Amino acid sequence: TEVQGARGLTGTQAGRESERKRMALTLFTYNGSKNAYKSLIAAKYNGVEIKLAKNFEFGVTNKSPEYLQKCPTGKVPMLETDSGCIFESNAIARYVARITDKGLYGKSALDLGHIEQWIDFCTNEIDAPLLSWVLPLKGVWPYNKAKEDAAKEALKKSLSILNEHLKRNTFLVGDRITLADIVCVCNLYEGMKSVFDAAFRKPYPCVERYFVTCVNQSEFKAVVGSFELCKTPMKPQKKEAPKKEAKKDAPKKEKQQKKEAKPAAPAPAKKPKNPLDDLPPSNMIMDSWKRLYSNAPAASFKEVACGRFWAGGAVPNSNSNEQFSGFDPEGYSLWFCDYMYNDENTVNFMVMNKVGGFLQRMEPHRKWCFGVMCILKQDNLFPITGVWLFRGQEIPPCVMDECPDIELFKWTKCDFNDQKVKDRIEDMFCQTDYVDGLEHIDCKVFK
Repeated sequence: TEVQGARGLTGTQAGRESERKRMALTLFTYNGSKNAYKSLIAAKYNGVEIKLAKNFEFGVTNKSPEYLQKCPTGKVPMLETDSGCIFESNAIARYVARITDKGLYGKSALDLGHIEQWIDFCTNEIDAPLLSWVLPLKGVWPYNKAKEDAAKEALKKSLSILNEHLKRNTFLVGDRITLADIVCVCNLYEGMKSVFDAAFRKPYPCVERYFVTCVNQSEFKAVVGSFELCKTPMKPQKKEAPKKEAKKDAPKKEKQQKKEAKPAAPAPAKKPKNPLDDLPPSNMIMDSWKRLYSNAPAASFKEVACGRFWAGGAVPNSNSNEQFSGFDPEGYSLWFCDYMYNDENTVNFMVMNKVGGFLQRMEPHRKWCFGVMCILKQDNLFPITGVWLFRGQEIPPCVMDECPDIELFKWTKCDFNDQKVKDRIEDMFCQTDYVDGLEHIDCKVFK
């Protein structure tokens, strides 16, 4: 039972206020970290004082034995409190937002659920692909044009969802800024600053309006300062070729000839060949199957999509009378994937975000893959299972090497000659109400 405090505060609120006044908080971070901005802005809204650690040097301080004793991951930022340390920027921001109740977590349990929903969405669907785009441009990660294009496409989908929500809402939850807005704006920060030029922002006017509104609030400006939207997007950094020193003993005539000679143009670097390109040709065209699947009529989906997957047939709504040849077991293989840590899957929307993040990281390999990921319901858990069609007889090496999520699943090659296996494949393809005897509550298709 909460007891009314001397100044009208409940016992819980009075305790939080007392904690706020006596605690000493120190944030270890470097200048300009958008992840540190999350907790610093939340502190401004909540009237919490956070001191910045003195003489912090990224790559040195966070690798020291003293730092690793407090934060074994060596991650930045890290918050030091009187009672212990916290790492992971969202966790730090959540902690600061809860120190006092100034509305950063909304007015109800439903508000709280929506706030957490948008925090996870902005972290998985905006921050992750944005880092894949920006960090290679800064030289932090190796640059890969295909991955950059995949990141842009993933961001466009996420920004479209955000823009649609903001058409009807000034802020993400309720009628005032909450922690969801703070995290979202901080995750958009690098994009709005470095790569989202006017042309890129044009389809998302509500996102731009929302971002500008938030960064011009006094609590944001106290941390971020004045902000100017990107005008010219950042480009990949070009590495300068090392200069060759001229030989001192070379005769003057030879030097003159070298001076006059035009340097030969460097041979273009050969793009590494994908091993899948060397596989024997197949009559089955992956894109043809994807068009068939996408255009199969709902009323006869199983007969058209599944029937023609195995036996081949016409692609619906094709202007060119396109024919799909049918599944080629020599050129392609089918695989079941079952998530190995389903005991962690206790919150539905977080499981959906987990699947969405996996598919986003599969984006560079879309040419070789088709997949259906199913989220089921078993008591209070939400198991993840799925079926994938890959070019070749094994999971493509590029997928194994570049998508870390792969190892979170148990992969089983499908023996489609077994009728039970074939039925399970078709249940997933058709997104039936029940899969593996469990309620099928959501599905994501990678095509």
